Amino acid sequence: MDLDSWTDHGRVGIDSYSGNAYNAIDPNLFLEGSTYYIQFGSFWGDIYQVEMNSEATKAAGDSYNIAYDPSGDHAEEGSYMYSYGDYYYLFYSAGICCGYDTSLPAAGDEYKIKVCRSTSASGAFVDADGTACTDGGGTIVLESHGTVYGPGGQGVFTDPTLGPVLYYHYINTTIGYADDEAQFGWNTIDFSTGWPVV
Repeated sequence: MDLDSWTDHGRVGIDSYSGNAYNAIDPNLFLEGSTYYIQFGSFWGDIYQVEMNSEATKAAGDSYNIAYDPSGDHAEEGSYMYSYGDYYYLFYSAGICCGYDTSLPAAGDEYKIKVCRSTSASGAFVDADGTACTDGGGTIVLESHGTVYGPGGQGVFTDPTLGPVLYYHYINTTIGYADDEAQFGWNTIDFSTGWPVV
């Protein structure tokens, strides 16, 4: 496939303007049956979702909030939806992602991967304690440990041999903290408890 085979369908109807509740970045397109959804957003009002038209080229309705941290600067972004078993899992990054070489965050404020789940692709999403994802909920999937620092920017795919795999970027503290020194990481996911464990 080359670039000439693509067709520009114009704006999808999700835009960032001053005064909007959301920051229209980090889109993740998800197909459930014949319905497309886009999850998007970062900081501001955190993570939103909107149903798309049947071609997935335009928003088909109003966006709605599916994850929000009411504390601090609302540092949630980069959502990724994954269906497994009876649930839809909303993975997302929380915390400070970048610039560690010039300003290291307070312990625990760095990037980490969290998750909430729902029996519906459109929510409502809750964490393992039952706290709504729109009310600061979120169960930690992967956080700093050992030489792994600030994992995030994640996605999930199904490997034909390994099953569900979480992939992400992170800082290896033995290499360096600069953004251009970030490493690629991956772990298989165990869903046997109903919650993803790596």
